[in-house]
Amino acid sequence: MHLPANLMRLGFFGGTFNPVHLGHLHLAETALHALSLDHLYWLPANPWQKDPKDILPAQERATMVELAIKNIDRMSVDRLEIDNDGPSFSIDTVKTLACRYPDDERFYLMGEDQWANFHTWRHWQDIFDFVTLVVFRRENKDFKTEDAVDQFIKEHHKKVLFLDLDAVPISSTTLRAALARNGVTDLNTAQWLPADVAKYLMDHPSLLGRLRENREQAKDC
Repeated sequence: MHLPANLMRLGFFGGTFNPVHLGHLHLAETALHALSLDHLYWLPANPWQKDPKDILPAQERATMVELAIKNIDRMSVDRLEIDNDGPSFSIDTVKTLACRYPDDERFYLMGEDQWANFHTWRHWQDIFDFVTLVVFRRENKDFKTEDAVDQFIKEHHKKVLFLDLDAVPISSTTLRAALARNGVTDLNTAQWLPADVAKYLMDHPSLLGRLRENREQAKDC
């Protein structure tokens, strides 16, 4: 029997990253070490759940992730999802990853907010066949698995890893609101951005303008 000579442990971190912030980096670095990953790929997405006009352009978001991780070993950006036309569906992504890395261990990372909505994902039951799901739980917060998902895992003996994550007092929603309101030069806002990402936003004022426009439209709704 032929055994793979260089079996790798690969992590895949999907998300909107709108924009990437230090909370994302904290999760990624925790995964890299806790799971003993050989490499972690960031997968910027075009999420089907969100209106495209409410998020920054996909290639800009990917570029900011590249800037955020440029000095971190064993991390890189894979533009698989944003290079395809249309919205991203995780089932399509994990099938592609299984074809690319058939002999490697594949770990698909998600936060507890994503996990809470996992039962709404397209063909969510099939995702377990292609990757090991890794769910990060924030400390001091109620955590629950949807009943349908919990039952499916137990009945079909599916494996899910749950990792506790130190609480990080920032969210993408809060950060976008602060950026729209105060800009990048406000220290209370900038402290949650990787330095190169903050500079990129300063050098591309149209991105901040888009955040402000989205915030004003949300107020009018």
